[in-house]
Formats: sequence, structure tokens, C-alpha cells
Amino acid sequence: MDPSRKLNDIKIKMAFLEWYKKDCKNKCVGYYDSYKNQRATSDMDIAKHKKYLTNYWKEMVEEAESHPQKEGAYVRMTWLYAGNTYRKMVEPLDIAEYYRKTENRDYVKQGRSKHYVLLEKWWKEDCESHHPMDLLSKKRNVDGNFTEDSCFWAHVEEARFSCGLIKDFGRFGGGNEEEKRLCEGYVMEQIGNYALNPEVFVAGSSFMKWWTEFQGIVGSGHRSGLAEFMRKGTFRKYGSDTVTNMPHRDELMFNMTPGNFDGKNVSMFGSW
Repeated sequence: MDPSRKLNDIKIKMAFLEWYKKDCKNKCVGYYDSYKNQRATSDMDIAKHKKYLTNYWKEMVEEAESHPQKEGAYVRMTWLYAGNTYRKMVEPLDIAEYYRKTENRDYVKQGRSKHYVLLEKWWKEDCESHHPMDLLSKKRNVDGNFTEDSCFWAHVEEARFSCGLIKDFGRFGGGNEEEKRLCEGYVMEQIGNYALNPEVFVAGSSFMKWWTEFQGIVGSGHRSGLAEFMRKGTFRKYGSDTVTNMPHRDELMFNMTPGNFDGKNVSMFGSW
């Protein structure tokens, strides 16, 4: 196929996914949960566009790995930007498919495709470190941005699985306090960096279900940055341009793990 025609096809497929995401928002449901539940025709129709995009980017990443680009930095940055826009949009749908099968566990280690790993790695090495987006810009654009960690929903699914184990087998003791702080710290880091799309907090989302389950385990007396953020209803204002009383980033981070938490060693925030 002519390269220019294929590129045009890619743009069309991405436009379909953009439409799907906006359609889900209009229905007051996150596109991750909508795709996972497969209750509408649009949920099933979008799969073919997702498959086309995935095949294209797998091929592109394989080629880039075998024959590193010799073009200038601008061309490479543009290519990586497109690839990581795809990653942030499509990987959550792959995660939804993965956890649709209830027996599947640990997507990050057992189910994640290599092309996602490489796209993220190259982006962080070549672009993110040299062209970071300032916090104010991220705050202003949070409603239109994708959730930065494309594996966020995998962490949510693992956290819900851990809650189920705790309820079924009572495995929740003092020895797991560090893990508990790590899981909440990971979420608060994302919130403090405006790295989540507001769809995370839509009523009935997988994240909100996890929070309800988690609260049932730790009890109403539990205190943390995340607990305050949720109990005060501040999450309802997240992403709003009119927010004037949003907690400062440093305030959001209180009661996290001791020391300097950076989230790099957290593979799943529910592995207590």
C-alpha cells in the first residue's frame, strides 16, 4: 500500500477511537469500562479499528528496533509522539480485553505487548525528559489529555483482585502497611501531576468500585491523602477549569510512603 494512503488510514482509525472516547463521555461512562463490558454495538465495532492500529504500530516498532531511525531529532520526536498517543489511547482497551477473562492476572508482567514497552521507553528517553509539560498546562488540559500511565487500569484491576483476596481470606495485617501506602501513593502521584483523565472518577468506573471495596476493608477511620481527596468530594472537581479550592500538589501527597516516593517500583498498587 502507498505509504501516504496508509498514513491517512491510520489517521482515520485514530479519529474513530477519538469519537468512541467522546461518545462514552457523553454517556457518562469511561471508555475503558465501556469497552470491557461490551454492552453497546459501538464497543464491538471499535475492535476492528483497534486491531488495525495495533498491527501497524507493532510493525513500525519492529522496524525501528531493527533499523534505528537516522532522521533528525524532530522527525523522531514526531514519530514517537504519534506512537505514544496511540499507546495511551489503545493500550487501555487491550487491558480491558485482558481482564475480561477473569482468570487473567498481572497484565504488566504477563500480558503486555513488547511494542508498548518500547514505545514508552523510547518516549521517556528521547522526548519526555527533554520536553516536559509544565504542571499548569497539564491542569488546564487534563480533561482532554489521556491518562499518562497507559497501564493505570491494569493496576486498578490488580488492586480489585487484592481486595477480593482480603475479603475472602482476611489477608490484611500490619505487615502490609507499607504496600497499602504505596498503592495510595501511586494514585496520589497521578492526581498531583494531573496525569489522570477525569473519566477515572466517573460513577461506577472500575476505579470507583475499587475505592468502595478498599474503604470497606480499611474502615472509615483510615487517613491518607487519597482518603481525604475522595471523602471531601474533591475528585468531582478534578479537571475543572473553574476549580479554585483544589488542594496544592504537596498537600495531596501527604501521608504517602515515608521518604521520597516516585512510583517507579510499584508494579500494581493493590499488591498488599
